[in-house]
Amino acid sequence: MMPRLTSFATLLLLVSVSVNAQSPEQIFQQGNGYYQQGNFASAIECYESILKSGVTGGELCFNLGNAYYKQGNMGKAILHYERAMRLMPGDDDLRHNLQLANLLIVDKIDVTPRLFIWDTWDAIKAWFSLSGISWTAYALLMLAAGAVAAVILARRYTLRKIGMIAALSIGLFLVFAAAILIDKARDAGRSDEAIVLATITTIKNSPDAKSSDAFVLHAGVKVRFIDSVNEWVKIRLADGKVGWMERSAAEQI
Repeated sequence: MMPRLTSFATLLLLVSVSVNAQSPEQIFQQGNGYYQQGNFASAIECYESILKSGVTGGELCFNLGNAYYKQGNMGKAILHYERAMRLMPGDDDLRHNLQLANLLIVDKIDVTPRLFIWDTWDAIKAWFSLSGISWTAYALLMLAAGAVAAVILARRYTLRKIGMIAALSIGLFLVFAAAILIDKARDAGRSDEAIVLATITTIKNSPDAKSSDAFVLHAGVKVRFIDSVNEWVKIRLADGKVGWMERSAAEQI
């Protein structure tokens, strides 16, 4: 696994901050240098310092996930791969690395079967980044407006007919793109998904350390928060199992 060496300025959402008098781009390249030397701890320190400064980006999370993967920390690797997936879902290398990391965790969670239509919908969404589908929807909106204008302004019946057909066709694609955009925005903003980082954690049947054990989870498992009580969160796994876990055992994506 090699870090992405593309210019940092083109990859990240920059904010006006600096860390130790160095720009985020300089620290990013320094981290890449450490990674190529096999000094993964120093690479992680560089990447994490950028995140702490308020800068984020898909390539940054991808490289950070790779560094943790090289250290054998699958929990942190999967956490940052998942964060990168929200920013660049169509990246094949990222998807491949996430699949590899998931093969190395202890717990193998069988996903509850769904209707094929939802799997197809998720596959279509994965073709687009949030910014990509936003621009696509905007372009379709402009085309639809142009087609409507043509219908209104055209003097010949044939041109008006063509404009009407074009407006209806583009409108259908626009509705489809808008639906994807809304769903992608919701996914990007969700805060109910997390990755278990504790090496091993016991899931309880109620939010109490003295309650009976439900099951055990290990680092790297993806969970969904569905409720919370003080320092406990109720989680649901992809296979439908539910239980209570200490909040500190996992970190939100």
